[in-house]
Amino acid sequence: RTHVWKRRPKKLPNPVVPQFPQRVIRADGSSFTHWTTSPRSLIRLTRDVTNHPLWNVSALTREGAVDENEVTGRLGRFNRKFVEEV
Repeated sequence: RTHVWKRRPKKLPNPVVPQFPQRVIRADGSSFTHWTTSPRSLIRLTRDVTNHPLWNVSALTREGAVDENEVTGRLGRFNRKFVEEV
């Protein structure tokens, strides 16, 4: 039986994934364009690297904060919670 060719199903080609240009407008007004599979042509961001506290630590710093850890670490969380504002 090895000399008889077996009928194999024909393999379909890979599907073509559509790519759309998408304009992204950041919270500060700057914008950029990138290609994505989403058909939406415009996205407006309210939180991005310009105003998110994880990316922009200077937004959290106060005038009296000498070290970044005083604001962002456990000590900063303790101070925000328990230290009285004078």
